[in-house]
Parts: sequence; structure tokens; C-alpha cells
Amino acid sequence: MLNHQDRLFDLLDGMEMTKSEHDWLELRFANMTEKERLLFTGALELERPTQADRVMELANQLPCFDLYYGAGDDEALGRFVLEHLERPSPEAIPFLNAEQVGTAYRERDKGIFCQGHYVRKSSLMIPMPETSQLLQPAVGDYAIRVRLASRENMEGVWVGFPDTGDHMDAAHPDELLLGLDELHAETLSECIVLEVDCCLPQLEDIPDQYASAGELVRHAIDFGYAWAERGQGEPHWLDKWQAVLELEDCHRLDQALDYAQNLRQYAFVPRGLDLAEYGRELAVRDGVIPKSGLLAECFDCRAYAEAYMNQHGLSATDHGYVAWNGGEIFYEYSQPEQSNSPSMSM
Repeated sequence: MLNHQDRLFDLLDGMEMTKSEHDWLELRFANMTEKERLLFTGALELERPTQADRVMELANQLPCFDLYYGAGDDEALGRFVLEHLERPSPEAIPFLNAEQVGTAYRERDKGIFCQGHYVRKSSLMIPMPETSQLLQPAVGDYAIRVRLASRENMEGVWVGFPDTGDHMDAAHPDELLLGLDELHAETLSECIVLEVDCCLPQLEDIPDQYASAGELVRHAIDFGYAWAERGQGEPHWLDKWQAVLELEDCHRLDQALDYAQNLRQYAFVPRGLDLAEYGRELAVRDGVIPKSGLLAECFDCRAYAEAYMNQHGLSATDHGYVAWNGGEIFYEYSQPEQSNSPSMSM
């Protein structure tokens, strides 16, 4: 039985490539999640590359493609379109034929059916830097990946997060559903965790922190959402989160999630910023000065930032200066007794 990588290399049968290109693709294929594998398979059919460097580029352009889970024929595609995309009025539904809708959508959209799903090109390819494809990352752009295995598939498959989309169930994103399908498992209770790859290296030995695959994956999904939302666009949010994790000596995934939800309880100044510029941001945020006008022009922003740092006794970390401001910490994922830090054990 062919493994994950062999099945993908079969799609490139007859294509000339150097050993370095083969080795890069082998590593990229090994790191692909099940959703990435399906997107890549569909992208190959849609784009039909003829050179190895173009295949390598395509392997890192998968966010330019969409997958509609379970839309494996025109009727299923039509139901998907009616439920998730067009959302017709109740009065119109009796007069719409799902198969006809699916056929019309596919012919206009130019997508393809791929192993029980529908794959389409959703955006133009992103221009890549004019450097060798061999220097591009061999892992997809995920905050966290979990390799799961089951009795039916002991080799295991990767699932990665965040995985977002308007048509997805937030608690059961496509990454998870596709992974369970490949594992021939109905629920995570039938799975075990083989390994975890997290973008924050200080979160160590994550599989050992959990008694079940279900709890770990639930937290991984939420971690992915937190990483993607980044405080809903709050400036310096990611630097602040990482600074707090360093300050609190956090190595647990559940604690990292709680810190992400409690960042307002920490005072923070990023590294590398002009103090006057950041002092202005702080003063406007705190309601001390308006965004513009005479007072804003005359306000000593640098002195305000320095006073802020002195008031809170900020500690230096790799990502900025940070201190707990004494506010109450709320727990959703971890327990207070799991931490020795003053803020988490208050």
C-alpha cells in the first residue's frame, strides 16, 4: 500500500527533477496535512505544471485554493452552494434543483471534483521572491499541527490550525474532518496523538500535557484561532503574548491560551519602537489625549511612555517590556495550580 508521499509523487510520474528538488518535495509532502494533500492534488490538475520548480511553488501556494468538504458531485456541490454560498430565500428553495445549481456553479467556476470534494482556485497566485524554491519553507503556514493516528492508520496524518472559512463549523473545521476521514475514525476518541509541531517553541512536550486527543485538538483549534485573530488587529498583540509567556515561564498549551485571553492584565512596551510614538498610542488608548488637536500636538508622548514603564516596573523579555498589572486572571483552559507565577496562582 502506497504511503502519503508515494501517492503524491505518483502524480508527478515522468517529471524531471534534481535530487535537491526531489528531497525538498519529499519533505514538503511528509509535512502536508490531509487538507493540504487534497488541495495540492486538485491544484496539480487545475494548473498542470510541467516543471519541478513550478510544482514546488504550487505546494506553497495552497491558500490560493479552496476545498468544499463533501461536495463530490454536482448534486452535492449544489447543496453546498445553496447552504453556504448563495443562501436563497425559503420561497425560492422549492424551485431550485441542487444538481442543476451545482453544474452551473462548476461550469462557471472552473473547479474540479477531487476524491469526494470540490477544489477551486480562489485567488491569484502570490508572486514569490526571486530566490530558489529550495529556500522556501517545507511546512504549511500553520500556528500548530497535530499528527494523529488510529487503529486503521498507524502511520498517522497531520491536521493543522488555524483553518478558517465562512462555510466551516468552527468546532469541526475541514482540517479535522479530513484527518478523521483518512484515519477511518468517526471521533477523536478513536485517535492518539503522535506528535505536535507548534510555532511557539517555548510550548514543550505538548502531547504529554493531555490525557486525550480530543482535548488536545480542541485546544489546538482554539490556539489556531487566537493566532489568526491576533487580538482582532490590536497593534503589537503577538509580541505582547509572547512577552507574557516568557515573563510567566509558560510551557503549557492550555496556559498559553489563558494568557492570550488575559493580555489586558499586563502592561507592555514593544522592543524597537520609538518611545514617543508608543507613548502617543498609549495616551490615546487610555483616553488621556484626543487623537488630534492642540493638546495632542503639545503632549510629551515620550515622557508619558517612560512614566508608564516606571509605574509598572516592566521586565525585559525578547519581545518587549512587560509586567502583570495586578488585574484578575480568568481561566478557561488551565487550572491556577498548574502555574507557579504570581499572576496565574493569585
